[in-house]
Amino acid sequence: MMRRDLALIVSGVGVSAFGTCLSRLVLMVQLKDHGAFALAALMIAALLPSALGAPIAGLLVDRLPNRMLMQLAQFLQAVATLAMAFLIDDIAAVLITTLLVGCGAAVADPAAATLAPRTAGPGDIAKGFAWLASSRWTGYVLGTAAGGVLITAVGGRNAILIDAGTFLVQALLLLFLRTDRDPRAEGGARGKEKKGAAMAGIRHLARDKVITVSLGGLAVVALCVALINVADVFLITDVLRGGVVLIGWVYAAWMVGSILGSRVAGRLVDQRAMVRTLGWAGAALGLAVLIPAVFAHTTVIVVAFLCGGFANGMQNVARQALVRLRTPEHMHGRAFAATDSVMRTANALGTMIAGFVVTGIGPRWSMGLAGAAATLISIGTLLVAREREPARVVETTRAG
Repeated sequence: MMRRDLALIVSGVGVSAFGTCLSRLVLMVQLKDHGAFALAALMIAALLPSALGAPIAGLLVDRLPNRMLMQLAQFLQAVATLAMAFLIDDIAAVLITTLLVGCGAAVADPAAATLAPRTAGPGDIAKGFAWLASSRWTGYVLGTAAGGVLITAVGGRNAILIDAGTFLVQALLLLFLRTDRDPRAEGGARGKEKKGAAMAGIRHLARDKVITVSLGGLAVVALCVALINVADVFLITDVLRGGVVLIGWVYAAWMVGSILGSRVAGRLVDQRAMVRTLGWAGAALGLAVLIPAVFAHTTVIVVAFLCGGFANGMQNVARQALVRLRTPEHMHGRAFAATDSVMRTANALGTMIAGFVVTGIGPRWSMGLAGAAATLISIGTLLVAREREPARVVETTRAG
């Protein structure tokens, strides 16, 4: 059974993810009439703080009590979302408030990544990340499934107000949290750090061959997969002649697969298994994108996206667990912030070039080439990143 503190953290994350889906749906509908650049600006505003602010966000997590930081970040997100609800007709205001929500996420996400494994117990590192990821994806599934109906019933502004409320719920749940990570009290190696402490997490990842190769390959795969965020819509509507219902089924299949993959990844035992998982899951994800492009059929794309989501869920948990096991305790916040930065930058780049690629070669070729590239890169990563030396930081995990 989950421990009490872990249940509090993952429940809050799930509720917040549900609210995030509501706001995202409202804003996409609100901005679609302003063109593709407005939607792209919205996505970039959400990703930018985590992509560029990783050194500062990670340093905060490695300097201040993590529970307090999460609560402050969630309060910032609640206030920004509240303002967004009343300024929804002003594009500039929407982008600014979205940027502020992203600033909160840039701090809250690495803080949650440091706390969740602690609440799961010293032998259940992967299990903590698995619950965190599956809870977030469950919130996305429920938000996507119920979002349209709820927005129709209460209106766009009220739906965004619900999102603001979910951030407050998450902050309130943390009041009952007994587990905390206070770097000031724990001291340790951090006291030896001088100049450049904010970049220490990035330097640590760059020096570790296993993490560098695995994370680099994963980032390229993420960039390739980001292309399908645009291409799959055109494949479904123009090639398969489907509509909103089929789009919903396809996206739901991916999310359900991610939940299942996250749960299975919680049983990863050692670093070798995590490295192998990153490789084969990336290859499987690439095939899940490639196959529907080659065999364009409704059943094929639904099943393929279910499998792709499963592989994606495995990847996310394995990535976080591997970074934690190979990073000293006093640098966890900066390491998690740095990995988030790499992945979100890759997603942002993929999203920015997707429109040009899909317009130039069409949805089938876009998905086919992206899937093939992701598969080959993942296989190469698996061959290069096979660990031959013991980890710098020895920390065990057991199946649970």
